[in-house]
Amino acid sequence: MKKKEFIELLDKKILVFDGAMGTMLQSKGLKADECPEIYNLFHKEVLLDIHGQYVDAGCDIIQTNTFGANKIKLSQYGLLNSVVEINQHATDIARKASKGRCLVAGDIGPVGKMLYPYGDLNFDEAYEVFYEQAKALVDEGVDLINIETMSDLYEAKIAVIAVKAAGNLPIICTVTYEQNLRTLMGTDPETAVTILEALGVDVIGTNCGFGADRMVEVLKRSHDISEAFLIAQPNAGLPRLVGNTTVYDLSPKGMAGFAEPLVKAGANIIGGCCGTTPAHIKELVLTVSGLKPIPRKKIEFSKLAGSSKTVLIGKELSTKVIGECINPTARKHLKQALKDDNMDVIVDEAFKQLDAGAHIIDVNMGMKDSGNSEGERMEKAILAIQGMISEPLSIDTIDLKAMEAGLKAYRGKPLLNSTTGEDNVLDAVISLAIRYGASILGLTLDGAGIPETAEERVAIAKKIVNRALERGMKKQDIFIDTLTLTAGAQQKLVMETIKALKIVKEELGVKTALGVSNVSHGLPARENLNSVFLAMALEAGLDLPIMNPMHENMWTVIHSADVLTGKDPQASAYIRRSQPDSHKKAENILEDSFENKLRDTIKSGEKGQVFKIIDELKSQGKEAITIINECVIPALDEVGNLYEKHIFFLPQLLLAAETAQKCFGYLKEDLQKSGQEKEGTIVLATVKNDIHDIGKNIVAVMLENHGFNVIDLGRDVSADVIISTALEHKADIIGLSALMTTTMQEMRKVTEQLNKIKINIPVLIGGAVVTQDYAEEIGAYYANDAIEAVKQSRKLIMERKNL
Repeated sequence: MKKKEFIELLDKKILVFDGAMGTMLQSKGLKADECPEIYNLFHKEVLLDIHGQYVDAGCDIIQTNTFGANKIKLSQYGLLNSVVEINQHATDIARKASKGRCLVAGDIGPVGKMLYPYGDLNFDEAYEVFYEQAKALVDEGVDLINIETMSDLYEAKIAVIAVKAAGNLPIICTVTYEQNLRTLMGTDPETAVTILEALGVDVIGTNCGFGADRMVEVLKRSHDISEAFLIAQPNAGLPRLVGNTTVYDLSPKGMAGFAEPLVKAGANIIGGCCGTTPAHIKELVLTVSGLKPIPRKKIEFSKLAGSSKTVLIGKELSTKVIGECINPTARKHLKQALKDDNMDVIVDEAFKQLDAGAHIIDVNMGMKDSGNSEGERMEKAILAIQGMISEPLSIDTIDLKAMEAGLKAYRGKPLLNSTTGEDNVLDAVISLAIRYGASILGLTLDGAGIPETAEERVAIAKKIVNRALERGMKKQDIFIDTLTLTAGAQQKLVMETIKALKIVKEELGVKTALGVSNVSHGLPARENLNSVFLAMALEAGLDLPIMNPMHENMWTVIHSADVLTGKDPQASAYIRRSQPDSHKKAENILEDSFENKLRDTIKSGEKGQVFKIIDELKSQGKEAITIINECVIPALDEVGNLYEKHIFFLPQLLLAAETAQKCFGYLKEDLQKSGQEKEGTIVLATVKNDIHDIGKNIVAVMLENHGFNVIDLGRDVSADVIISTALEHKADIIGLSALMTTTMQEMRKVTEQLNKIKINIPVLIGGAVVTQDYAEEIGAYYANDAIEAVKQSRKLIMERKNL
């Protein structure tokens, strides 16, 4: 189906997706240890019946039975070489069942592994997995692609890029949020829609996670900052296990009651996820038949995004600033850090600029006489910086290979700094921006250099803007820099920059950026010239100054201008900035000791610094166990508290854990010599018939870093193996994970067998579908996440020691 046809359809009516496939397959006899996608090869009649029921219910789109039909997930069932065959059969079955009465969406789910640096799957590997599946679906004739249940926006980003390469079909992408309305990796709805919209996704929304009531808020927030069409696919409420049967608490009529609130919040498509059936979809169809889509908002402001924070740039909004300081060209300490491959210095430079007030961080890795390529440096810098900060980045390079390396590593929506008016450069940068979902900064120069007159620069700006628009970019994703020349060398041309900037704003209507500091190069009292030039540029229409944010008089100009032009309501930002030392990072009132340095280093995840600090502590006579108990564990506890308060998210949690692990490894020999005992022994496992282990792996990392001896049995582990291992190793605790209600029953088997043989080992359980009530029902303890698992484990160990 052509994208234009699909968009026209979305403008006319509310479309209804089908409901759950897994729920229906389970009702038809799918076993917990069985691959759902195998039904495409050996039980086609079952799928024809399920699809047919959804078609008869009146849905507009049915999905292929291919949620896990990628080679990583299929390999777990011995079906590594069946990816194409399964996806082809699934498409044919859905097409046959549709009878031309509805569209067929090729369904693509997560690959089932965490991506680098939090896992071992890199961009290229994940891309190939998604591309293979998408290509099979596209070639076999699906009408559109639905990428769903994404909890990592980086994985969603790679999936979209692969799908775009596989064919020019409409793309839907849905994200799964936690109860705090952030993904597992900490992304909020505004950031998710910003990243996916930039990639060219046609319909963006949410599925799974929770019921329809919470999805209303997700759609409202998405609709407020995006022109994208939206989708909601809620579960049929919350699941609970009644006997051996999974029951969802939202009836078909109850779920249909949320249709109108979802549409009013911006939904163009509504469907069902876990627990929904043809009966739910039939009620939805009846309800939405009397509803019309609300108009899309016309968004004038521009958006850039980090992994979990979005920055809005526009005429009516407060002025945003790009920090320019990560550039080794004139900064010897940065150049030396890059030669030493020391990214901690680069990250520290980013932090300093954010503390000073910058909203976006420019990353320039251009330097000569280095042992590696600019692309390698850019990739490392992007990975290091985005692992520590949430704010958007500007990828600053003229090297196209380095630019793409940065784009592949980046999880958000960056600004590409920059392109010129030269045809080959312009076309290449636009192509990269479209493929990876980025905004571009166009410099008003070409092969002949920087034109002297404003009119000549505007002509180049027009060329850049028109070319980008012709290629399909949005005007909001185009920034123009009219180029600042030095007053010392080219004084007569300084005002041509301001003149050109004003014309660009008035005639082209795009956002503008400008490297302000260049104007004073080679002159004394540079900050005076810079601040006056900045004031002139802001008056001419500058949207995004590129500057050194550590210069306070520049902020005086910005905040004063924002007050006078109405961009700072009630002058709140101006007043905050005017407070004494408000621009400085709060100083630690504690003594700047090496103990504090180690704690701070672990919290910030600066792995390269810990060995040096530990050596200093040891030289002061600190024993290994003291360093662990007084520095490492307290730092991890504080990170855990920040995680629970939703200040830190999974990336920061894992980075701190990895840094702590380096401390443990470095002190391991000393700890062994001192005879230091572990906190206790825990046997961990994902239960029988459940192949999901990402959550369990995170728990294992956190437990190990809090001093526990963890015996990880992996996934799909029987009760017998779990208990025998626990007895063999004299385990203090058994930890069990389950993602599906169908496998939760295996947890009960473990507690029942322990009771039968009269072994008193506490069982701690968790997982997406597990609840406190279920834990109490089977005589187990409950932890809702990795931090709670650590707390509960400590408590249980203490209780056992006191027996």
